[in-house]
Amino acid sequence: MFKKIIVPKEELQYRLNSIDYKYLINEGNRSIGFFAATQGLIVPTQISPQDVYFYVLEGSMEVNTDDRSFNLKAEEMLLIPKTSAYTINFLEDTKAITIRL
Repeated sequence: MFKKIIVPKEELQYRLNSIDYKYLINEGNRSIGFFAATQGLIVPTQISPQDVYFYVLEGSMEVNTDDRSFNLKAEEMLLIPKTSAYTINFLEDTKAITIRL
C-alpha cells in the first residue's frame, strides 16, 4: 500500500448488507483506513480507546454519541473523543476515511 497514490473511492466497492473496509495502517493504538457501506446498515454501539475521526468522501451517515447526534455528508469530518460510545447509521451508500489515534 505504501509508495503509491491511493484514491480511496476507487479502492472500495459497495457490498449489499456489508462493509468493505481496507486499512492503510493498523498498528497498536493507531490506524488509518477507509470503508464503503450501503444505505440502511447500522454499526452497533462501540467505545474506542482512541480518538476516532471520520471523513465522509461520498454519501451520508448519522453518528449518535453519548449525548449528541450528527448527520455527516460528503467533505465533512467528525471527531469522537476516546471512551465515548457511538453508533453509526448509514443514510445513503457511503464511503469514508477513518483515523484512530
